[in-house]
Amino acid sequence: MEEEEVMSCSSSDSGDEEFEVEIEQLKSQNVEALLRGNLIVKRQSLLPRVLSVGTTNGGAVCRKPFKPPSSKSDANYNNNQDLTRRLSARKRFVPWGSTTPTPIPVPLSELNLNLNLNVAEEEAKPPPLPPGIDPLILWHPPQQPDHDDSSNSNFTKIAVDPLLVRFLRPHQREGVQFMFDCVAGLCDSPDIHGCILADDMGLGKTLQSITLLYTLICQGFDGSPMVRKSIIVTPTSLVSNWEAEIKKWVGERLRLVALCETTRQDVISGINNFTSPQSNLQVLIVSYETFRMHSSKFSSSGSCDLLICDEAHRLKNDQTITNRALAALPCKRRILLSGTPLQNDLEEFFAMVNFTNPGILSDIAHFRRYFEAPIICGREPAATAEEKKLGTERTAELSAKVNQFILRRTNALLSNHLPPKIIEVVCCKLTPLQSDLYKHFIQSKNVKRAITEEVKQSKILAYITALKKLCNHPKLIYDTIRSGSPGTSGFEDCIRFFPPNMLSGRSGSWTGGHGGWVELSGKMQVLARLLAQLRQRTNDRIVLVSNYTQTLDLFAQLCREQRYPHLRLDGATSISKRQKLVNCLNDPSKDEFVFLLSSKAGGCGLNLIGANRLVLFDPDWNPANDKQAAARVWRDGQKKRVYIYRFLSAGTIEEKVYQRQMSKEGLQKVIQREQNDSVEAQGNFLSTEDLRNLFTFDENVKSEIHEKMRCSRCQTCDEPQNTDLLSTMINSECDDDETSDIGGFAEIAGCLGNLKRSEKQVGNPLEEDLSSWGHHFFPASVPDTILQSSAGDEVTFVFTNQVDGKLVPVDSIVSPKLQKKELHKPRRNVERKSTPFALHDKLVPLRSAFGIANMSCSSSIARRKEATSSVRITKNIALKNTEHSLVNEVSRQKRSCPADTNDGHSYVNEVPQKKTCPVDNNDDFE
Repeated sequence: MEEEEVMSCSSSDSGDEEFEVEIEQLKSQNVEALLRGNLIVKRQSLLPRVLSVGTTNGGAVCRKPFKPPSSKSDANYNNNQDLTRRLSARKRFVPWGSTTPTPIPVPLSELNLNLNLNVAEEEAKPPPLPPGIDPLILWHPPQQPDHDDSSNSNFTKIAVDPLLVRFLRPHQREGVQFMFDCVAGLCDSPDIHGCILADDMGLGKTLQSITLLYTLICQGFDGSPMVRKSIIVTPTSLVSNWEAEIKKWVGERLRLVALCETTRQDVISGINNFTSPQSNLQVLIVSYETFRMHSSKFSSSGSCDLLICDEAHRLKNDQTITNRALAALPCKRRILLSGTPLQNDLEEFFAMVNFTNPGILSDIAHFRRYFEAPIICGREPAATAEEKKLGTERTAELSAKVNQFILRRTNALLSNHLPPKIIEVVCCKLTPLQSDLYKHFIQSKNVKRAITEEVKQSKILAYITALKKLCNHPKLIYDTIRSGSPGTSGFEDCIRFFPPNMLSGRSGSWTGGHGGWVELSGKMQVLARLLAQLRQRTNDRIVLVSNYTQTLDLFAQLCREQRYPHLRLDGATSISKRQKLVNCLNDPSKDEFVFLLSSKAGGCGLNLIGANRLVLFDPDWNPANDKQAAARVWRDGQKKRVYIYRFLSAGTIEEKVYQRQMSKEGLQKVIQREQNDSVEAQGNFLSTEDLRNLFTFDENVKSEIHEKMRCSRCQTCDEPQNTDLLSTMINSECDDDETSDIGGFAEIAGCLGNLKRSEKQVGNPLEEDLSSWGHHFFPASVPDTILQSSAGDEVTFVFTNQVDGKLVPVDSIVSPKLQKKELHKPRRNVERKSTPFALHDKLVPLRSAFGIANMSCSSSIARRKEATSSVRITKNIALKNTEHSLVNEVSRQKRSCPADTNDGHSYVNEVPQKKTCPVDNNDDFE
């Protein structure tokens, strides 16, 4: 049988009739051959058909447009055709009264049929700098004589791209220049190739790093790039944030890969692609954990030219696997970013410095002997004059050496771009239940054995954690007892202390007593009233921060019971969901009120400017954690006045933890560029022995921190009281009226004219310099109307520090219902303020002797305040607080002059209110 040879042919859209007839014939022949069983199929060539056309249909095929064989080229071809079609399309519009579009020709100058978008974007030059902004030249080539024909003629200047210069603030320009000098080897010491940018949170360390990174990837001394590959190592939660920031500032000009929330196979593929010599990737963004697991892949010499470590206090321990893996990276240029480079002690600081520039401070043994021991010894309160002098000299020597490659600026630089803020350390007393549990625990045999004998450190830490949880709320101790955790060994048979109505009869499970659980914690009562006042009076939003998820659970329960809208971000929140929660809080169109935040999971990198109030409910041993969390709201974009509250339980371990924080913060003087403080100012007001004495409790102290200061600015309340003391207190009006009210907080709160000298801060103190803060025995003197209304009996002492801000703040919107209530409510003539508990009983018999003589003084002050209260709505709030809150039911005699008694009421006859009332609480006057 004769076999027939048939050529297969693909269908086409040609309009040639002969070609179509021929195709039909071929199809019919193929079918017949297939039925006979002698069909032979030949594959077409992979080359385009135009190169392998036959004689029969060559003309038809040649007339068809060329189609590349590659799918990628085909896509580019189609994209170019679509682009050409869109650019060449005529603009059309319909004239008035016509139904036919009128074509408008597009000028040929607007058409570019061969346009390539990628090339155009890369070659597009940024617009020139606006007037008043100078170029940032990081390095000029050295000037050479005309006859000197050296290789220096090949050098070119290195300048920051105007694309970024236009956004840099003065301190950021300085930071970029400083980092460039360090990594480029331009410092005086030849051993310096890295640096630590230790700016406070909010000063733009990320932008400064991106600016330097982009500059070094594009430029170098001889014109070629100084950096070809760079690795950015960051906490897992910030990987995507770094990717977004790079794209925000430089677009697609940097070729990068970010390894976040991906599979292991994708991670390995991404790392291999980055380290390949043929790869064009320039930046790798990776987490500390991912780098540790795959550190062996970066052992080659060309794998990294610049290493950037964000939140670099993770490297404070040089014995960890992560630290060793990064230290083994063959890269000399290292930039460490950390707002808190010196956290716990000088040895951790040495670990970071030695990682940045290995060997710059010799070995650890020499550092301990020569620097650490004299500095720590000289800071002790009991140190001799020689020890203090030696400590000061070694501090100055260490500071001069490390400041060659460490740059630290405080957030005081933000004052030109942010509104004012006030920091308030609020000391709250424990409830009777908390006091009983606390004393029972520290007097237990297990705790006494832990203090007197050598026990495992983990057991002592468990005891400390139990006490800290008890200060938050007894519910946390109840959960600990029920779960049988290691920290319960001192809480045997403590269930009997709990009120029966808080527990169910059979199972003993916690019920909360239908909302009565709030009254079991002093700090929780103050917080509940604070939230109620904020929700009723303002449109402010607040962030609640805690170290324990159990405390966050109680916050959430409080919000549900009071129907407060709330969001929560903790360790269980996925990375992808975190930014959505942040965006929701920052969206002014949404009715959000409370943001619950875990200090461990979300303290770094979040921008929570939608809230202007933040509560640190419990302190952390590491001051860096608290500082990171507190910096979430006072950042670029904040428009309102910022209030930072730090809650401490008076006389408990919480005050001791905070004292330890202040001691650690004092070590920051090592990295200060100006050593202007005196020898006395550089010491601790707490001895090491005081800090070790953790398991003690003074339930009658107002503030253990304040008592240990031996503050000379405040009147001692423990001295015998007499009429001379009362006269001194009555006439102790502030003599330095010229002292300005930083940020205007006291003026808004309506207490500016009544502040004593000790209640005003001295200058602009640092956060660790509590002795120069405002000291308030009376919550009514605190320049914060919301806290005045929320303090109640539980607040015993308050430290305040007002920080200036040049940005004019946006006033909080007052509730319309509150305004209407203020207008229709009769105004009383008396203003009263709370009396400290220690003085109350002794001052009551003396009030009658001074009340009549000074009546006119109070009336004039009251009239003067009424005359100015209409200037701001917020002052109306202050007057309402003064009339109705517990903390403002005070005798004017204790302040600057006695109270007006025209209303016919006496203080000792005030009817006490129930403690559950969020506003009126007059139990002090029973």
